[in-house]
Amino acid sequence: MGRLARVAGDVGAAEWVVAGVGAFGSGVGGLVPHGFEAYARVLHSASAVGGAAVTWAEVAEWSGGVVHPRVQFGALADRRWRGKGSRVPADRPWDEGPEVGTLPAPQLAALGEVLARHTEAGERCWFCVWDGYGADGPLVELPNRSYVLMEGPLGAAGELARSLLPQSPNLFWPDDRAWCVATEIDLDSTYLGGTAALIADVLADERLEAVRVEVTDLVWADSDDVNR
Repeated sequence: MGRLARVAGDVGAAEWVVAGVGAFGSGVGGLVPHGFEAYARVLHSASAVGGAAVTWAEVAEWSGGVVHPRVQFGALADRRWRGKGSRVPADRPWDEGPEVGTLPAPQLAALGEVLARHTEAGERCWFCVWDGYGADGPLVELPNRSYVLMEGPLGAAGELARSLLPQSPNLFWPDDRAWCVATEIDLDSTYLGGTAALIADVLADERLEAVRVEVTDLVWADSDDVNR
């Protein structure tokens, strides 16, 4: 899996995550453990022809939609031509929608820099990789999902993203449990919980398109009650 990360000897380090995550489909708290001071959602960028990143805010400006905590890219992007046939408007600002199940590498690197400032345990972090990607090792069992547990420094998050082509870790946290980050395999956003200071830094970082969320906010494709 790479030079920095290694498969964990057992899954004891993940017991608090298993205990803190709610039922599958229950919202943010079904992805990230309950109990953090604050939560945020990082929106995976779409891309234009040539690969340039396109933010959800740019899509919203084009479609007349609204970026909000429960926004869903499909509802946001379809708003402009919903009910007007299947032909996609030629002037849309994106070519490919957001990546599902993985945080794009530039955003992962930016997030990692922010996370590093909010833990004393950056040299010992824990990474969950969905077992469906072919990883092998001790399994962390969460509702409807099983993950291989790995350990290494925070920088290994980017190493995993490269080695799994292009999957980033599905869950990761530092040994001091200062925060936890989750990228569900079926979603185009990454969710995290941590201190209010961490979440404020994530929201303020111009490299990350992020919104504040509550642990009870729903996360699925039909959760957007604003852009319908």
